[in-house]
This record gives sequence, C-alpha cells and structure tokens, in this order.
Amino acid sequence: GGTSYPSRVLPLNDNYQGKGDQLAACLAACRKYGVKLHVWKVNWELWWGSPEEFVDKLRAAGRLQQNEAGEERKCLCPSHPDNFKLEVESMLEVAENYQVDGLHFDYIRYPDEHYCFCDGCRERFEKHLGKELDKWPEDVLKQDEREGEHHLAWQEWRCANITRLVKAVSEKAHKIRPGIKLSAAVFDHYPHCTKTVAQDWLSWVKAGYLDFVCPMDYREDNAVFKSKVIDQLELVGDKIPLYPGIGASHPGLSPEQIALQIQLTRELGAPGFIIFNYDLGFAEGKLPELRKAVLAVEEKKIKN
Repeated sequence: GGTSYPSRVLPLNDNYQGKGDQLAACLAACRKYGVKLHVWKVNWELWWGSPEEFVDKLRAAGRLQQNEAGEERKCLCPSHPDNFKLEVESMLEVAENYQVDGLHFDYIRYPDEHYCFCDGCRERFEKHLGKELDKWPEDVLKQDEREGEHHLAWQEWRCANITRLVKAVSEKAHKIRPGIKLSAAVFDHYPHCTKTVAQDWLSWVKAGYLDFVCPMDYREDNAVFKSKVIDQLELVGDKIPLYPGIGASHPGLSPEQIALQIQLTRELGAPGFIIFNYDLGFAEGKLPELRKAVLAVEEKKIKN
C-alpha cells in the first residue's frame, strides 16, 4: 500500500516522506559493495505506512478483505481484478525502472482461512462455479468437521487467486529484465498452508514461476527446524534452490542456536539460508556474537 521510491501506481509510504528515493540509494550501495538486491514486496497487506486517504479510497471501492462475519481487514482482496492489476503493476515497475537482481514475494497468501468473504468474493466465486449459492458463506465453510457443499472448490479458487499473481509477475518480469530472479517467502507446513492461507507454493516451484524459494522455518527447536528442512528439500528436489529461513529475530533464538541451524542447513544439503531479519536489534544484539558462534561450530566440526 505504499513505496519507498517514486511510483506511478502506489502512493509514497508515510514512513518515507521527505527521505528521497530509498530504492535508488539501496541499489547504489549494493553495487558499491558487490551485493545483489532483491526487492521485498509485501503483497496485499496495507498495515504499515499506507496513507489513510489511499486506504479510504480502496475501502469505498469495495476492495478490502472481510471475514465471514463481515469484519474488515486492511488488506487487498486477492480476487478483485483492480487489486490484481495494482499488485502486478507495482512489482513490474520496479523491474522496469531499476536494475534490480530480483523480486521477492512476501505475504503472498490470504491472512488465514477466515478471509475473504466480501460481497465481491461471493459474486466472483459464483461466476466461477456457474451457479448461485443457496447459503453464504455456509456452503464454502468447514465447521465442526462438516464441509459445505462447495468447500473444496472454494479452497481451490482461493489458491488460484494467489497463484495467478505469482504467474503473471514471474512471466512478465522475466521478459522485462532477463536474468532477474523471482522468489517467495512461504509457509513451512506444506500442504496444510494450501487449506489455511491458500498458498500452493509447491505448484509455483513445479511450474517454474520461482527461481528460488524461502520457507519461513522460524523455529526455536532445532529438531523441528531440521525436520522441516528435510521435508522441504524432498518436496522441491533439484527443481530450484531452497533457502531455509532462520528466525533470528525471535527473542528465544540465541546466536549459538542460529549458528547451529545454519550448520544444519549445510549438513542437509541446502544451497544456502535466509536470516530473518537484519534489523537494528539483530545487528546490535546478535550479529556480533553470531560470528563467534559460527566459528565455534566450525571449529567443533573440524575437531570431530
């Protein structure tokens, strides 16, 4: 719902007013130090720095999400055609205007199984089915282990709404800037996430929409982390690189544990890893100790 750079399709994020083109500044710094820049996009959500007048305009046009009780969430409805167009154009203009190395999807999903049940979703789903629903939203819900008549079709339709954005951006971005890498931060529990947040990320891998994938394996328990990574590597195989995400921002994850999880990704054969995230707290609180911890793990490995 806002940018850190001049945009023809989105307003400037409230947090970047008067600060100049932050993307251009970041790109210049990356080129100076030999770092590749993959631009992070928060898809659909409008919760951080989105100008209120912009959100009000979207609300008036019926473009925000609602749960089954009719309660609003400041989030674009993925089935709305104007929202789809906005998301595509906002990502592609980055590839067009900046020599970035990649585009990264985040929040590329619904918030949970309780969204979206706006009037537009009902209308567009009924059009998809080719019939009107007798009971809304009961016909598409699963309650007390009882599935509505069209629950499975509803789940598939929600997944398709998310997948079509990944497909469109990937195909067009690769044409605009050959060699650009498309990636996504995805839920660690596949295929359960297809049912809850409509994120069928394995289908994106198989279809070639992503150049690498980053499961959010933000777990304090090393055994659980290891189990997740093993499952994900098996799912993806050699189709594309898989970089497990390590939740370094979690207060319960010490530098020593972060180092152990880095080592686990290497032992399991992952070609790399992701640290979430490099904010000021991590830089000042954990990064200095992480280097020592990584070296200690390496030394222990050599001795053994």
